[in-house]
Amino acid sequence: SHNINDINFGQQELDIITYYELINDDFSYDSNKKMISYSMPFNWSEQNILETSVMHQEIIIPKTFGDFLVKNFAVNVNGFQVSDDVITIDDFSIENRVVHLVLNQNDILEVSKKIDGFPNKMDFSIMPSADNLSLTTMTENAQYKINLSWEPQNIESGSTAIFYFYILDAFFVDRQASVSYNVSIFHDGKEINRINNGLSNSIGVDMMEYDVPDDVTGVITLKFENLNGSSLADAVFPIVVDRASIDQTSIPTWIKNNAGWWAT
Repeated sequence: SHNINDINFGQQELDIITYYELINDDFSYDSNKKMISYSMPFNWSEQNILETSVMHQEIIIPKTFGDFLVKNFAVNVNGFQVSDDVITIDDFSIENRVVHLVLNQNDILEVSKKIDGFPNKMDFSIMPSADNLSLTTMTENAQYKINLSWEPQNIESGSTAIFYFYILDAFFVDRQASVSYNVSIFHDGKEINRINNGLSNSIGVDMMEYDVPDDVTGVITLKFENLNGSSLADAVFPIVVDRASIDQTSIPTWIKNNAGWWAT
């Protein structure tokens, strides 16, 4: 378990489960790049790789961490990007999403051909894919998937945001569903906007326009409820208003060089 203090989403706990070896004490999180990095001991010799059938890990991310509810991730191993096929996302838990990272023997062999020498560890970095704004999650009853995006990408207080969403039926290979729904927006635990008795499109995108009050900043939560009349068909999306970023030029070099400076 690793506790981090994200500049936008606050305290979050990320867990890593490995099925090969304990990870090294170098876990780090880059808030600007939204990148998780860590390593584990590994012998890159061909003999050892041929004795390694699969490398399986699970990154467990709380659903309160909105930046990691993305549809796709990019994964680098020892500095080289690997195929998207190594990542599988499991959103069936109410509280967490589980990102499965599975490298088969061929994946590991391909990386070994690119690295120089035989380092004694396997380095991982995981981050949302480039230009990957759309978020996704499952409803509590696992019947529906909701994909959500918005414009402008950086929502500001006192501005108008337009949310775009698709409601998909998970039982029919993500086919769009025409279902009733309610959606609420919360800030600091208080409901600040609500739409009742909406009806999603079976073709095309649904839209919701929202005028962000001047005094609303930080994390807001979009909560979809009662899809198709089911009290268990709920889903939540945390979104940032007035996104903050770390000014890297103001951070002393000796702090930047400490791999875990942002993990607290």
